[in-house]
Amino acid sequence: MKLLSSEYVTLVEVLGRTRSFEEFSTIAQAAVQRLESEGVRALVSIQFYANPDSIEVGAILTFADRAAMMQHINMITAWEEFKQFFSSVKPIDVRVYGKLSVEAEAWVRQFNVVSKTFENHLTGFVR
Repeated sequence: MKLLSSEYVTLVEVLGRTRSFEEFSTIAQAAVQRLESEGVRALVSIQFYANPDSIEVGAILTFADRAAMMQHINMITAWEEFKQFFSSVKPIDVRVYGKLSVEAEAWVRQFNVVSKTFENHLTGFVR
């Protein structure tokens, strides 16, 4: 059954690299490859954007089911690829589009970088 677009949650993140661009690229690619093959199915999109001359990295994660976000977090925190990933960045800013579960919101807010939340879905679609 396809979920309504109003159930989707998107996180738009700005991260600060703490390693060289080349090291970070290798670490991020390994993490994304593992997510693609073993991650929760509700994570329908993950994209990273970066400029080698900047320490800032942009990340966009979209979940088709807000309830699966904590399953995702609990799974990846045990993975070596994500231990390396989390040691190579520091969160700078996060914007949340959609309503998080109480547990997921508490997890995201622990980093004190959520600058804006847009909880109420107005309109949209997903193909």
